[in-house]
Amino acid sequence: MYDIITIGEILAEILAEKKDQDFFEPGGTLLGPFPSGAPAIAIDQAAKMGAQTTIIAKVGKDDFGLLNKNRLKSSGVDISNIIETADNTTGNAFVTYLSDGSRKFIFHFKHAACGELCPDDVSESIIKSSKILHIMGCSVTGSPSMCSAIMKSIKLAKKHNVKISFDPNIRPELLTGQTLESFNEILLSCDFLLTGKSELVKLFGEYHENLLDLLRKKDRIIVIKDGSRGTEIFSRTEAYKVDTFPTIEVDPTGAGDCFDGTFLALLCEGKDIKIASKYGNAAGALAVSKRGPMEGNCKREEIEALIAENPSIEVVEIENPFSALI
Repeated sequence: MYDIITIGEILAEILAEKKDQDFFEPGGTLLGPFPSGAPAIAIDQAAKMGAQTTIIAKVGKDDFGLLNKNRLKSSGVDISNIIETADNTTGNAFVTYLSDGSRKFIFHFKHAACGELCPDDVSESIIKSSKILHIMGCSVTGSPSMCSAIMKSIKLAKKHNVKISFDPNIRPELLTGQTLESFNEILLSCDFLLTGKSELVKLFGEYHENLLDLLRKKDRIIVIKDGSRGTEIFSRTEAYKVDTFPTIEVDPTGAGDCFDGTFLALLCEGKDIKIASKYGNAAGALAVSKRGPMEGNCKREEIEALIAENPSIEVVEIENPFSALI
C-alpha cells in the first residue's frame, strides 16, 4: 500500500553558474547534472517525510537515469515503477537565472524517455493501492502519450476512490485543445488543489469566484502558495494563512514541489491542514536555500528545527469566503 503515487517526468537538470548567463554563446560555466522533474522532486520529499511512495515514469538506460534512480531510492522512494527504455535518453532541462528573479528553461522533454510514457505503463493495481495520486500540470503538457497516461491514472483513481492531488504548475499558453480539456477534468476531479497564486491569476483572472465554484462542486482542500507573502488554505469549513519562514534564496526551483510532498505526506499521517501547511512552508524555505532542484529536499528533523527557531510564525484563521454561501 502506498501513501502517495505520482506519474510524470524525471529529468537531469543543468544550471548556469552565474545570473544572466545565456545559452546562445559558448564559454559559460554549467553546474550539474542534478536529479529533477517536478513529480520526482515532490515524491522524493514525501518519502523523506516517511511516506510510502512510488513514481511511474520513464528514463533512458544512461547515467542521467541512474542519477535519478539512485537519488530517489536513497530517499526511500520505491523505484520499481520507473521504466528504463533504450529508445530515448533521459530527459533534461537547462536553466539560467536572471537578475529580476525569473528563470529561462530549455527542455528536452517531449521526445526524451519521459515523453514515451503511455497508458500501457499505468497499472490499475498500482493506482488502486494508493491513498493519494499526485499530478503536476507540467506533466500533462509533457507529451500527448504522457497526458493520456495521466488521464488513465485519473480515471482509475476515481474508480477506486483514490484521492487526487493537483498542482497546476503550468504555462497557461500551453493550455489549448485536448490539453486544456484534460487540465480542466483534473481540476474538477481533484481533492487537493495545490497551486500558486500567480497561476490562478493567469488562468482565471479574478479567481475568487472560480475557487468558490470549485468548493461548491466538491468538498476539497485548496492551497494557494504566494511566495514570500505566505500560503492560504481553504476548505468548505476552514480557512487559514501561514507566513513564510526566513531563508536566503539560492535556487527557487522545487520549493512548491517540496511543499506538495510535505503537505500530502503529513495528511497521510493524519495531521490536520494547519500542521501540514506550516510544515510545507518550512520545507519550501529550506528547499530554496540550496542550489539544485532536489538538493534542498529535507527531512522532518530539519523542518522541525526551522519551526522551533521561528516561534512567531503561526497558522492564523482567516475569513472563509465559502461560509457566506452555506
